[in-house]
Amino acid sequence: MVNDLMDALENKVHAVVDTIEVMRTEINDLKEERRILQDKLRELLVKMERIGAASSNGAAPSGGAASSGAAIPAGATVPQAASAAPQAPGSGASGSGF
Repeated sequence: MVNDLMDALENKVHAVVDTIEVMRTEINDLKEERRILQDKLRELLVKMERIGAASSNGAAPSGGAASSGAAIPAGATVPQAASAAPQAPGSGASGSGF
């Protein structure tokens, strides 16, 4: 009876550990995707800033994009989540808690 309970408990613990490992992998994948999207957003903001600066100087914007007339303020940054800073892939401490 006790052995059956211990086996059942062990199986549940293994299942939880497996679930945690899958979730950690998914979190790391999402962090990487977020980093890529932030990089793309930064690039777009720089392009928009250039277009705004070019249109305010009276020059035609380069790249064939239409100007909306709204310039991005100099020094504009991409907002970061307050809970965690993005990490480079593989820089997280594996085996540690969240």
